Amino acid sequence: MGQGRKLNRTAPNASGRKPSRKTKAVQERILDEAARIFARKGYQLAKLTDIADAVGLHVTALRYHFLTKDDLVEDMMNSLVIHVHDHLQASVAHFDADASARSKIEAAAEAYMIATAKKREHMEAHANVLNQVPPDLRERHFNYLKANNDFWRNLVEEAVNAGELRSGLNASVATQVLMGSLIWTREWYDPAKSSPQEIAREILEILFNGIAPPPSD
Repeated sequence: MGQGRKLNRTAPNASGRKPSRKTKAVQERILDEAARIFARKGYQLAKLTDIADAVGLHVTALRYHFLTKDDLVEDMMNSLVIHVHDHLQASVAHFDADASARSKIEAAAEAYMIATAKKREHMEAHANVLNQVPPDLRERHFNYLKANNDFWRNLVEEAVNAGELRSGLNASVATQVLMGSLIWTREWYDPAKSSPQEIAREILEILFNGIAPPPSD
């Protein structure tokens, strides 16, 4: 998916080598701490030294993995979207060919909530920096976002074509409403009160069946 930067880079003098488990673990720690700092400070105010201190590395050691702040923020953003996309793809992979599109949407919505619940600070950081990063970086990142957008639009279009949603429904608008409802949970969802699955089911109940009772005869 996407044509962004390759993730989990090693040092320039190790080009071509497969990163070790230790290297990957360090990179994950760096990305996690970077997410916390970008979520709090935004792109402009966050510094590599802030992140290095949080991880417990000298900034020179951090630059072994991420040479610049742009490299780091781009990998943080891309890795989040890949994480979510992988969960979405896996959620529908087991369905038979005759499975309803609505059941796939329900499975994907639950998968989205589970995936993002594990990456709360990454979600906050992504929202905070998306419009602050350099335009060329943002443009590359949109390739990853497009894959997720396409996933949801294809499911909605499948449901419309199968007659599982209202006739004449604008699939593009419906997709944006569905995605927006799920994405906005980053602002208010409290895992201490409801499970990700419960929230996903509640959102879809409202979207599919509305918030008003059916009219009486």
